[in-house]
Amino acid sequence: MDRERMKEGFLHIFKAAGYSLAGLKTGLRLSLAFRQETGILILLLILLAAYQKPVTTWLIAVGAWFLVMMAELINTAIEETLNLITKDYNIAVKNAKDMASAAVFLMLAVNAALWLCMFVLKLF
Repeated sequence: MDRERMKEGFLHIFKAAGYSLAGLKTGLRLSLAFRQETGILILLLILLAAYQKPVTTWLIAVGAWFLVMMAELINTAIEETLNLITKDYNIAVKNAKDMASAAVFLMLAVNAALWLCMFVLKLF
């Protein structure tokens, strides 16, 4: 790989990181659910520290919660996109929004089970 292409590659990484940070900022601005999930992340970090959980538990718990937050961002992006297409009731739009919401719900269910194991049953 020549120097110019290598330089371009590194520049792309920094631009992509900027776009990602802008996406997080937009998610916080547009999505009440994402703001709530960010608050829950902070609570999770406090609980993990208070219960002195091992690093592997931190990785599993935070990684699983990030999956909820990622699903929420995708859900919000789908909703924003579909709202650009039509404001009128459309069954296909409703179905798409409901399925994206269901993805978030399933991730929340997985996390509820994980938290039950970590903090109530103490399996981790």
